This record gives sequence, structure tokens and C-alpha cells, in this order.
Amino acid sequence: MAPRKARAIAVRPATAVAAARRAALREALDQVLANIPGTLTGKDPEYLHQMRVGTRRLRAALRVYRGTMQRKDERALLRTLRKIAHASGPARDWDVNAPRLPVSLRPEAARRRRAAHARLRRVIGAMQLWMLPRGLAGTRPALDAFAREVLDSLDRKATRKGQGIGWKRAQQRHALRIRLRRLRYACEFLRGAFPGRDSEPLVLSLKQLQDLLGELNDQEVARRLTQELTGKRQTRLASIRERRLLRRLPATWKRFTAAPRFWR
Repeated sequence: MAPRKARAIAVRPATAVAAARRAALREALDQVLANIPGTLTGKDPEYLHQMRVGTRRLRAALRVYRGTMQRKDERALLRTLRKIAHASGPARDWDVNAPRLPVSLRPEAARRRRAAHARLRRVIGAMQLWMLPRGLAGTRPALDAFAREVLDSLDRKATRKGQGIGWKRAQQRHALRIRLRRLRYACEFLRGAFPGRDSEPLVLSLKQLQDLLGELNDQEVARRLTQELTGKRQTRLASIRERRLLRRLPATWKRFTAAPRFWR
């Protein structure tokens, strides 16, 4: 079976908030669980990538619907997701970067990749219970009103994070990348509440920004891993590819800020 990618959430304006929450959480959890067997074999790194996408989407859905579910249940699921994220991050970093390192470093990189995957398998093997949080009783606003409030909040936070950003500063870029990811997933979860409105310009601009920031992050990770392997501090000189990516960021950011917010 091929790696399981994210699928669209089917919601409409008449969908209850509780039903929309269950749909988003269930879809993300299904993506995680479907990719675990392939992740455990370690033969195709795309399974691990898609499992990590699922965990991020699940965490984003928990954030979107915070306050509508049992806090105790939410915290329990978040603890599980954090353990998975902590163990899967190094394995993914070695998957992506080991083949790109200098030939002399690849044998040690391969050994560390195997060790990271072994740790990940132990963590996944200990995860026996996945339960979605139970909802809270009480009347909720209509889905479109709920979605508008959530999306406005996430949009403000992402926009503020990017205003006056130093594009050459890796930590600032990483913080912005997290904010943009949360907004994009929320848009995908909730755009069905606004039928007839074109969400694609905003979602596409978010994806383009994420892709650029993701490529730049991969280069930062490669530097860190090289330093780990050699024990030598890496000179912080931008590669030709990195300079090109940095030059594209201001215009891509402008497209994001200019894109219509489909919920308004």
C-alpha cells in the first residue's frame, strides 16, 4: 500500500462544530495510523514523512478546536503526539540529509540514521492507545462563525510574526513557518464552511511560503548534522541555492499578505 496522504475534510455551513471537529481529528489520526506500518519497516522514507504530516495536522486540529473538547483527553493525545514528534524528527532529518552529505561522512550518517529509526520504532511500539478527545456539552456557534474567529486569530498571529522579519535569521524563519503551517491546516479544515468562496489563492500562497522555508530549514539541518559528524563548527556561508531562496521570500510573502481571506 502506498503512503497515505492527507485528504480533504468534508464540512458545510450546516455542519455542527462537534461533527467538524470529529471529522478533522479522525482524518488526521487515520493518516498517522495508516503510515505507521510503512514507517516501522524503514524502507520508504515517504511513510515517515506522511506520518509526521499527520501528527502535525492532528496537533493543528486540536489547536483549532481547543475549548470544545475535554481538556484531559486533549492533553493525553498531545503527550502522545509530542513523543512521536520528538522521536521521528531525528529519523526524518537523517532520511533527508544523509544522501546529500559528503561521501566521507555517509557511512557514519547511515549508522546514525539506523539508530534514529531504531529509537523511533521503540517509541511507536510503546504507543498502544490512540483516543480522540471527547467533546464538551453545550451550545456552540454556527460553524462559519466559529471558523471565522479561529481563522482571524491564526491569520493575525502569522502576519505579525512575519512583519519586519529578518529573512536571513533561521530561528525567525522557523517560528514563522510554524505559524503559517497552523493557518494553512486550519484553512483546509474549515474552508468548507464558506462554500462559493475561493480559498485556493490563500492556501496556495501558504504552501509556496512553506516550501521555501522548508528548503531553507533543510539546509540549516544539513549544517547541524555535518557539524555533529565532524565535530567542527560549520562556516555560516550561504550557498548559491540558499541565496536564491532568500531572494524569493519577500515576493512570496507579499503574495500571502495580498491574498483574499476567504472567510471575511
